[in-house]
Amino acid sequence: MLSNPYLNALAIVAIFWLGSYIITIAIGLIGKLTSKTKTDLDDRIIKAIKLPIRYFAIILGFYYGFKSFAWTWTLGSKEMGISDLMVALVILTAGFMISRLVKTVFTWYGEKDNIIMSQTMFIFLRRIINIVIYAVILMIVFSQLGIEITPLLASLGIAGLAIAMGLKPTIESLFAALFLVMDKSINVGDWIQLADGTKAYIEDISWRTVRIRTIGGNTVIVPNNVFANEIVSSYDYPEKHFTTSITVGVSYDTDLEKAEYIATQAAEKVIKEEGITLQENNPTIRYNLLDASSINFSIYVKVDTVQDEGRIKHALIKEIVKQFKENNIEIPFPQMVIHKNNE
Repeated sequence: MLSNPYLNALAIVAIFWLGSYIITIAIGLIGKLTSKTKTDLDDRIIKAIKLPIRYFAIILGFYYGFKSFAWTWTLGSKEMGISDLMVALVILTAGFMISRLVKTVFTWYGEKDNIIMSQTMFIFLRRIINIVIYAVILMIVFSQLGIEITPLLASLGIAGLAIAMGLKPTIESLFAALFLVMDKSINVGDWIQLADGTKAYIEDISWRTVRIRTIGGNTVIVPNNVFANEIVSSYDYPEKHFTTSITVGVSYDTDLEKAEYIATQAAEKVIKEEGITLQENNPTIRYNLLDASSINFSIYVKVDTVQDEGRIKHALIKEIVKQFKENNIEIPFPQMVIHKNNE
């Protein structure tokens, strides 16, 4: 051992620090063995505990390196030493490990098809459990460090009203998130349309905001209390498929029965070529307007998901124009007829 106690302590810390890498390598070898099992849960658990175990090894290095030093300090009414600090760090690391394990198990279970609750509720429950874990761990650490929890809670209670007033928007967002999750009509992963026509995918519902991603790829962050009061159309509730449409106009001298037949054939061709699974009651043609220059009708097509809408409309318009040209059906453009007055 080294004659200088400080160098000796640092050497012990370095040895444990290097040992933490060796432990990580050993855990990686175990992971290769578990990768051959039927489930990947054990692989995820091993990955989750790697970092906390390294922290444990480093904390032990500091403990054995500096435990001989008579360093003490007073915190509240309790005299503290190196061992007390190390125990507190071990407890925090244990809480960190438990939190990672809970997240791992919840994420693994949440990916199963037979989950008994919505993904949104599942994610929210996981976050609440993590908060509870850290709260319990902090109380244990405070107790270990000699900090009285009861006076602290009383002080927080006195300041609670002032804090609540300052955090009123945040608290409103938290309760709005709870209402959104409990209502079950909007979930993470759903496609929705906002009142302004924006179509978006719900990426996450946190305690403060709803994060959505538009079809164009832009991320929009909306406070929960604002989102809860928004008029939202869901493309996934109660079912994922929905109906889209395009409007077509034909000239007044067109054989309407022929135009309807050709449009139906064109739509059915697109449905088949684009792989739409909803074949029943697909498509529907309805004449709906005697316009100034044309007789207009709408073609309604059921699509599997909102992501398919743009692609289906694109293919449908191209096929309609092609079929109408081949069958000499005119799609008129707006025009004005001027009659000359001979007087």
